[in-house]
Amino acid sequence: MTVRTLIVEDDPMVSSINEEYLTSVAGFIHAGTVTNGRDALNKIKLKNIDLLLLDIFMSKMDGLELLREIRRTSEKVDVIMITAADSPETIEELMRLGVVDCILKPFDFERFEKALSHYKKRASVFRRATSINQQAIDQLNNHEKKKKEVLPKGIDAITLEKVRYQLKTNKTSCTIQELASQTRVSKITMRKYLEYLSENHEIKLDLDYSTKGRPSKLYSYIG
Repeated sequence: MTVRTLIVEDDPMVSSINEEYLTSVAGFIHAGTVTNGRDALNKIKLKNIDLLLLDIFMSKMDGLELLREIRRTSEKVDVIMITAADSPETIEELMRLGVVDCILKPFDFERFEKALSHYKKRASVFRRATSINQQAIDQLNNHEKKKKEVLPKGIDAITLEKVRYQLKTNKTSCTIQELASQTRVSKITMRKYLEYLSENHEIKLDLDYSTKGRPSKLYSYIG
């Protein structure tokens, strides 16, 4: 899945960092940058935006005002706050207004990536599922500790993590040949690991019909 993301930030330096970090996380598309809530609201109404990276302190319409307006008009967009506002009252109101996460400035890429990866995993569950059980809800809310993965015969934990990492960091879908070359394993080995990840609903398969002969199989990570 891809997540169309709008950055709402009036500080050029922070905005530039957000853009750089965003384009480094697989599955996220930079759908634009605006410097105030009013322009953001117009973009949300005109374009298919999935996620806002939203600051609070801005002119015309600040982040809190925008968030209240989004909830009032029931716009279908999620919000991750990136802000210097650290008062308990403000953070509590943000949570009540349904933000997915709150990243306090200054922040590093690790925290940024963690927020986006968790959001993508959450969003992919809602997009794929026909119904949601209690276990899925508990996992989304981190109420359950992740169980140790029991691997089938022939699947090595270290190689599996290497394949997962490569899929996560690739900005575009890749063929088996490309993934095998990137991770330095054979095509036969890569096919086995991709089959395992597919059975666990961690990857998506697309067909590329632009090539001659049979369509190419392209793989991407969905979490």
